[in-house]
Amino acid sequence: MKSLYKAQSRQEAKRMIRQRVLAGLFATLLGTGVSGCDTTASDVAGTNLFTGVEWYIALDVVSIINTDKTLVDHVVSLSTGRDCSTIRKIDGKSYCKKDPVPEPPLYCYRTLASVSCYRTPDPYNTGAQTVDWPPTRSRSL
Repeated sequence: MKSLYKAQSRQEAKRMIRQRVLAGLFATLLGTGVSGCDTTASDVAGTNLFTGVEWYIALDVVSIINTDKTLVDHVVSLSTGRDCSTIRKIDGKSYCKKDPVPEPPLYCYRTLASVSCYRTPDPYNTGAQTVDWPPTRSRSL
């Protein structure tokens, strides 16, 4: 029961952190749009378009909501080839995910009563044919 409570509280903490980050970005977006101190090209032209900073913040908020990554995180992920996220770093994990260690292939052979699997092909040189085991390993469901 405790582990279920810990998992729920951990998820709740992640949700709260994400909400705070998004609220901060949204407040920044609103603050730049409401402050009357700067004159932009859109003010001169008489249109109500966002400034470049406002567009960046708006797109950043949309990106965080949909992918849990900022726009900078997407650029870093593309340049390094790894999955990097500021939200993951805020959660206390590493900024970029570690590359998964590939599993070595299994070679399975039919025996008298069942199927035996080995890490090396035909370890006893019996000349047996490999079988697909478990049965759904190479087939899509």
